[in-house]
Amino acid sequence: MSCQSQNLFTISYTNMKEEGCSIFSFSENKQRIDTLINGLHIGVLVQGSGSEILFCNKAALNMLGLSWDELNGRSSFADCNIIHEDGTSFSVLDHPGSRVLATKRAVANIIMGVYRPITKDRVWLLVNAEPLLDDNGNVKEVISSFSDITERKSIEEKLTSLYQSLESRAFELATSNADLQRFVYVATHDLQEPLRMVTSFTQLLKKKYEKQLDEQAIEYINYAVENASRMKKLILDLLEYSQFSSNNEEFVQTAMNNVVKDVTTLFSKQIEGLQAELIVSELPVIKSKTLLMHQLFEKLVSNALKYHNGGKPVIKIDCKENDDHFLFSVNDNGIGIDPKYSDRIFVLFQRLHRDKDAYEGTGVGLAISKKIVELHNGSIWVRSEKGEGSTFYFTIPKEQKRA
Repeated sequence: MSCQSQNLFTISYTNMKEEGCSIFSFSENKQRIDTLINGLHIGVLVQGSGSEILFCNKAALNMLGLSWDELNGRSSFADCNIIHEDGTSFSVLDHPGSRVLATKRAVANIIMGVYRPITKDRVWLLVNAEPLLDDNGNVKEVISSFSDITERKSIEEKLTSLYQSLESRAFELATSNADLQRFVYVATHDLQEPLRMVTSFTQLLKKKYEKQLDEQAIEYINYAVENASRMKKLILDLLEYSQFSSNNEEFVQTAMNNVVKDVTTLFSKQIEGLQAELIVSELPVIKSKTLLMHQLFEKLVSNALKYHNGGKPVIKIDCKENDDHFLFSVNDNGIGIDPKYSDRIFVLFQRLHRDKDAYEGTGVGLAISKKIVELHNGSIWVRSEKGEGSTFYFTIPKEQKRA
């Protein structure tokens, strides 16, 4: 019988004999347990009261990269260049076996980085150790079990590195976005003044010299004033868009029927002039940034009124409640949108209509709508066919993270 088998015999069967186990013969029991322990995928190591190694199963030998002859009788494997996760070395007293011998208590989930001299690499082990006490309460043996978590550690390190990289990138983007917002804010403010000057002096030029100018000159002046006004509107829309990222409004309980009622009042003259009909279902109270909800419905209702088909505009506002979110819809019977442009319309400054006189706008409204919905952790999309009206859908989660 080998030393390894003899130790296993001593450890595993003494108690069995004392307890009178007689289901199998003694040798049959030994063979069965020997096979069982050596078939385990976890390492099992037994130390005596002097820290000497008495037994080590095959899985443990494979993990440590050592033979039984190299381990037999050694005072544990604490001299195998073992380190903690932070890279510091294990002292003799840090070793799980030594701690159990000193305290007579079990230890669990100790992570050890063991250097393997033959393969010249390091294996990471998750170790548990328990004392086996004699009748006097002294530690007779320490039984340690451990599993190889090297692959897990490698994945954790990669994830940590990736997280740190993402965190660094997020900081860079946040700084970049903050700089961009400041630039846009300053640029839009600074650009408005020269535009006012261009508009004012062009109008003065027209007023003072109108009788001396021919029809073509008047047309040029009108064209300059019109485009300066359009540029001012574009700048104001850009300023509005840039300010959303720094919105610090709190999420509060918002009655959406009240929001739509306020928006309807805002467009009352336009609704009356077009003889438009608004059909509003019973809407829920949701957790949102109330001011942004007003702005969102302003953009969507304004679009529905603007892109009517010449007949009576009919706008339907509805909401369905799902398990974790509300699904809102704003439906109109207007000119509709070609489905191939359904994503493009939410891009900043994208306009599908080249006729600026027929449909005023800068292509910012739906980009702002998308940004508002995203600030509420939702999604927005459109279903439409050209000439058959449009339905804008957006979701708002029932629970919102703090701003």
